[in-house]
Amino acid sequence: MPAEESTPAIVLRARDYADSDRIVTLLTLQFGKLSGIAKGAKSSRYRFERKLEPFSHVNLHFRRRPHGQLVFITRAEAADLAQHVLDDDLGKIALGSYMLELTEALTAEEGEAAEAYHILLGAMAALSVGVAQSSLRQAFEMRLMRWAGFGLEFARCRVCANVSLDDGAAVYFVVSRGGIVCARCRDRVPEGAIKVSAKSAAILARLGNLPIEDSPTAAATGPDGALALARFISSILDRRLRSQDFLDSILPLKS
Repeated sequence: MPAEESTPAIVLRARDYADSDRIVTLLTLQFGKLSGIAKGAKSSRYRFERKLEPFSHVNLHFRRRPHGQLVFITRAEAADLAQHVLDDDLGKIALGSYMLELTEALTAEEGEAAEAYHILLGAMAALSVGVAQSSLRQAFEMRLMRWAGFGLEFARCRVCANVSLDDGAAVYFVVSRGGIVCARCRDRVPEGAIKVSAKSAAILARLGNLPIEDSPTAAATGPDGALALARFISSILDRRLRSQDFLDSILPLKS
């Protein structure tokens, strides 16, 4: 029998299976994203204690199965891990659900994802002690995409690499280039672009480097900058996130 392994993990998604089992997807600290089956999860308070719900932060115990991608989850316990309450407010549920789904979309099964785990954990901690804020959403998106290899550039022109946002001139976000081009270089870039104010670009540049715990009190970018982020994210995903419409209805963009 394979040896039992354990790791801290965040539950990304869970669904009932058969009469008493659950299929669970988790982002772990040590083994990346894992999907597994928890036998008797709906009835065993001793082994699971209702700890296999989305947002749960657990110490996961599992065994690998000889065949198949699903691991066999033997236990899940809170232990001394930090717990974050996100089900006491509709805005927190909406933003938290979006964070989980975006994380799942950008991580690969059993691929190294320790930094993604810490980004998600920090974002959940920041969300749990405050209210849902667009600035937290945008900071999370920027950090997670950078981890995934899609670092966005909002401080310098992708063509001339020398643009100042202090003069107040608008810039242009080009999805295919993952960054802005200045007005002087716009004619040299044939791709379509989203016009972004200097203020919105500067805010996104700052949010991309701000500690995630400080982002809820920071300024959020305007609708132009948010559109640039949304267009880029949709360009790298193969599907529209189910949680996105719900989040946009709860946390609408403000001019």
